[in-house]
Amino acid sequence: MRRQPHRRARTRVGAALLVTVVAGCSGLPRHSSPAAPPLPQTLQADSVASEEFGLLAGGGWAQAWDLWAESARQVMSQADFVRLNTECRPALGTPYVIDDSVKVDATTVRVDWHRAAATGSSTLVYQAGKWQFVPDPGSLADYRLGVEKLVERRRAADACH
Repeated sequence: MRRQPHRRARTRVGAALLVTVVAGCSGLPRHSSPAAPPLPQTLQADSVASEEFGLLAGGGWAQAWDLWAESARQVMSQADFVRLNTECRPALGTPYVIDDSVKVDATTVRVDWHRAAATGSSTLVYQAGKWQFVPDPGSLADYRLGVEKLVERRRAADACH
């Protein structure tokens, strides 16, 4: 009679699996602590930054504003952001390139980028269960000037296309 060691091994594995399944399905109560909320993933922050930059490069002003953190939204309304970029349209089609992404702390990521010859840093913050974009400090300072003043300044610098 020929020995079939693989058959015995399969039988042992099958028996072990059956015991595991039966034990796992027992009606015994399980005591476990409540699950901690998931920690934000910085890869998700990078994804939001890429989405924001893609919208800005493509002219999706309202959608780009939708990704902003509440603190940035208080600086300029969505309607004003759309109006600003419609009245003084930036160059479209030139992509933003993320050069570096650094986790500052558990809820903050800094993204360094360039677009043609321009460079900058933006921040993403984890709030209300999602990553949100915060424009760079220079842009926020410009937005505080208001649409009329900023359009005037950009036109004087020949920055409207």
